[in-house]
Amino acid sequence: MSGTYKYSAMRTASVLERSFVMLPGVGRRTEQSLWRQGISDWDAFLSAQNVCGISAARLESLREHVCAIRDLEAVGKLRELGGLLPSGERWRLLRSWDSRFAAMDIEVVRVGHAIRPVMVSLLRGQQDCITLIRGDDLTWKNLGKALSGVDFLVTFNGSSFDLPILIENGFPADGPMQLDLRRYAARSGLPGGLKYIEGKLGIRRPREMEFSTSEQVSYLWRIWEERGGKNALDLLTSYNRCDTSSLVRLAEEIYSRLSRELLRKASC
Repeated sequence: MSGTYKYSAMRTASVLERSFVMLPGVGRRTEQSLWRQGISDWDAFLSAQNVCGISAARLESLREHVCAIRDLEAVGKLRELGGLLPSGERWRLLRSWDSRFAAMDIEVVRVGHAIRPVMVSLLRGQQDCITLIRGDDLTWKNLGKALSGVDFLVTFNGSSFDLPILIENGFPADGPMQLDLRRYAARSGLPGGLKYIEGKLGIRRPREMEFSTSEQVSYLWRIWEERGGKNALDLLTSYNRCDTSSLVRLAEEIYSRLSRELLRKASC
């Protein structure tokens, strides 16, 4: 076992440090069993002489994995840690919103039987939101450049909508790891669409940006594309950016709600 770790009861462990589901063969049920035994975090696991339900040989093997995970965490290898978490538990990574995270939302129009992306907004870490627009700077090269160094792409229903549409239109599939907030939102007591959830969280938009139907998006885009209506483009851009900014607020709320529940269970 690389390194020697001592458990300190005075230290407050993070959600990630309580995440035993990162270990091979350990699911949420086993994780909760460990918590009930008083093994609430990695330090406690490394200090435990024996663990109910885990043989001595397997315990030693799992300790090796814990040490390796701690090494990854110490050097900030967040994407590698995300790969160890089950997809349903990757919300545990949302504690830090830095440049490794990017919120993304797209606007699309239907052309015949095809769905064409016309606008993509990205909010990366603490930077300003950027918007790429079809016919101007929305190219896969520019989108890839904007996502360079991003480990996690945060969307709302992006795994079913945004990403498949982008990939169908030529965007490479091997991008950042996806964190689709829709599934985590429902689990945290926030079911429904993004606009409905915004209302529940008290997120208010200017009245002119409260529209949400695809017909309204298509109408604004058509005014811009066919008539050069700059006001229509500006309104659609602001709307797209509102959606993107809301994802950051929602990610914070999801993490707060689910981490409180996890910590409650880990402390029982």
